[in-house]
Parts: sequence; structure tokens; C-alpha cells
Amino acid sequence: MKSIVICPTVLALLGAATCGAVRAQDLPPRKPGLWQIDMAMPAAPGPQQMRMCIDSDTDAEMYKMGMNSARGTCDKPIVKRNGSTVTIDSVCKMGETRMTTHAVTRFTADTAYRTEADTRMEPPMPGRGEMKITQDGKWVGPCPADMTPGDVTMGNGAKMNVKQMLGGKQ
Repeated sequence: MKSIVICPTVLALLGAATCGAVRAQDLPPRKPGLWQIDMAMPAAPGPQQMRMCIDSDTDAEMYKMGMNSARGTCDKPIVKRNGSTVTIDSVCKMGETRMTTHAVTRFTADTAYRTEADTRMEPPMPGRGEMKITQDGKWVGPCPADMTPGDVTMGNGAKMNVKQMLGGKQ
């Protein structure tokens, strides 16, 4: 069974904003090509943006990475899918802090999605007992010639390849 962990870390930047393992069949597939992902957190100085080149293999690798990341830290999430809307409720543990997340993702076919996530932390992490994240992803076209599936360009220009990070081939 394929799964993905979606956390407010690098994984959040790669496509969503909750903490928990989600079965691949619970999420509609994304169209292969170049995706732009904009993430906003009220506590952050401004929105974050990244661009990612994906194909079906890249998404499968991300699902696998997410499943491995969730082991031992997150309870099994409650996932409800109603048409193009996926609601995920999850509980994860980071050190002594219990993070409870409620996220709603609305997909527009295979070319766009919007996630709104609310995470509560008990006890609060330094200076933060609650975190709200909004993430918009949209397909912008085919991957450019200088990007291969798995390539990610962060808003600050930093580049990485998800497949390389996972020990696979680029």
C-alpha cells in the first residue's frame, strides 16, 4: 500500500500540510509536469513558493517516503474522501509534543489543489501552540528542459532532487 506523510517541513513543501500517513488511493493523482506550490503561514514573514517537476514515479516515491517517515511518530489518520475533497485528521508526536491536525484539500481535476490545515500542539512548542497553513498547488505546464522528474526549486533558488534524496536515480 502506498502512503505519503504530509508535514509542515520539507514534505509540506512537496505537496501538502498535515502529519499522517495517507494511502495513495485516497489522493487523486497529480498531472505529470511542472507544479508551482505556494504555502502561507500567518506566523511566517511571507508566502513560500517552490516549483517541482513530477511524474507518476516521483509521486510513488514520495508516497513511499511519507510512509517510512510516519512510522512510529503518527497514529493512523482518519481520511475521508467526498468527490474532489479529501479531509484528513491525524495525530503525531514530536518529542513530548502531541500535534493534532485537521486538513481539508480540494482538488480541481488533476491540475490544482488547495489545502487548509490547522495543527494544535500540546504542550505548545516554543512560542507556538497552533499553526495554520494554506497551500495552493497548480500545474503550470510541461517540465522545462533543465528539470527532470524529482527536481525541486525553492523560492530562494536552492535546488534539490527528491529521487536523489531517497537514494534513487535521477
